[in-house]
Amino acid sequence: MRLLLSRMTILGVLFLGISPAWAGPAFEVFGKAFYSRNNLGVDQYTQTISGATGMAVILIPQIRLEGRYTLQNQYQNKLSLSASDILTNFKVQTAIYSIGLDISLAGQRSTFVPFVFFGAGYAESVRTWDYTNTLLGQTTPGTDRRTGLAGQMGLGVRWRIAKSAAIDIEANAYSIDFYKPGALVDVSGNAGIRLYL
Repeated sequence: MRLLLSRMTILGVLFLGISPAWAGPAFEVFGKAFYSRNNLGVDQYTQTISGATGMAVILIPQIRLEGRYTLQNQYQNKLSLSASDILTNFKVQTAIYSIGLDISLAGQRSTFVPFVFFGAGYAESVRTWDYTNTLLGQTTPGTDRRTGLAGQMGLGVRWRIAKSAAIDIEANAYSIDFYKPGALVDVSGNAGIRLYL
């Protein structure tokens, strides 16, 4: 939690430093989350927990400069590789720090506002697992780390429920090292609240 707060403080200082002083910009803060669980068998399942938080500066009424911290956790309790080789506790945690543009596709007075987000930043993905050979009765832990530039896109709708609050529903995608051949794209969805300060 302390690390998250320090990162949000850095984003806030960055926004204050780059925002146009003459405009007296309005700020927004937001938080979004998503959870899913899929049963693959009687004793096998996967689950995903993801969330995003950040702040935005309104540059003009329909365009925001937005800083995001996105965290995604994927977990699979068991994965059989062969009759004797099993992976257990397979986890993937990906953190993305990005800055981009949130573009509203309707006027400010609209109750429902479709929007798109385009951003880029830094990503770190860590995978951990336990490998078990049932014939030998041995379990070996493993880990793998990947870092790189990340591209991020989002498409969603914002439902204004009060003068200073809205509900955000968004589908988003990210890719680490998106400019390299064969880059993989992960897609997820989330919902949350946005506050207008």
